[in-house]
Amino acid sequence: MPFTGICPSPERISLLDTAEQAKTQTLFKECQIRPKEARARIMGRLLHIETFLYLCQGMKKVSISQFWGRAWELFKVNWLPLVVLFLLYIGVSFIPFVGNLIAIIIFLPAFIRAGYLVARQGQVSFDEAFGDFGALIKVFVYYLLIGLLPGVLVGVWIVTFAAGEVVGAYRESSGILGAGSILVVAGFIVAVILGIFGWAGPYFIFSGKADIFGAIRQSFSLTSRHFGTVLLGILSTLGLVILGTIPCGLGLLVVGPMAYVFWPLMYLSLAEEV
Repeated sequence: MPFTGICPSPERISLLDTAEQAKTQTLFKECQIRPKEARARIMGRLLHIETFLYLCQGMKKVSISQFWGRAWELFKVNWLPLVVLFLLYIGVSFIPFVGNLIAIIIFLPAFIRAGYLVARQGQVSFDEAFGDFGALIKVFVYYLLIGLLPGVLVGVWIVTFAAGEVVGAYRESSGILGAGSILVVAGFIVAVILGIFGWAGPYFIFSGKADIFGAIRQSFSLTSRHFGTVLLGILSTLGLVILGTIPCGLGLLVVGPMAYVFWPLMYLSLAEEV
């Protein structure tokens, strides 16, 4: 699809997500009524949107390697904010309790949002990563709900094991402890399933297309329809993470941020949001 002059067509604008549509519609109107000199000032943004839509329009049936290739190109342009956010998330996570909470509530959602914005608009700033605090909290609640069932199963095992220690009746409670071990295995399996099928939820939230519960439903639906592609994405990510750990883990400074661009690129393609 060729670039349609300075202004993208209304039909192309309708392909953007909810948050971007209102902003771009305003620019479109200004583009129609302003003189040529004024229109030139907003040409850069409109051209970027049109070019991005064109690129992703052709990414609907691409290989996993092409997704990674696109993620690498975007990482090279946005490596500074992505790496800094990645290090902040990892570093704060090592602070007991308070640091863990801050990392999970703020830095992880902000890092995910940064990757999403890079995939969607080609660039991101620190302000944009933390810009929509309400959406960041929604993503935190989303992960809280996703992890609730596995957490309950493991929690029941911990309580059961502690009870066995208190009464000092390991032999008598061996059946209970054995059942507790089954709960741990079940919790792990449930966590893996929810992780696989719930990966796209944050992107549905950031795009404004779903609330928390709607994001869970739509993520499961999207993954069910494209399970083979998602599985290949997971396996390729694991492979790159393993390779990234070889040079003293330094490769993770590239693989980690790249992965957080790779997955929203896949979301944008599979969800046909562009």
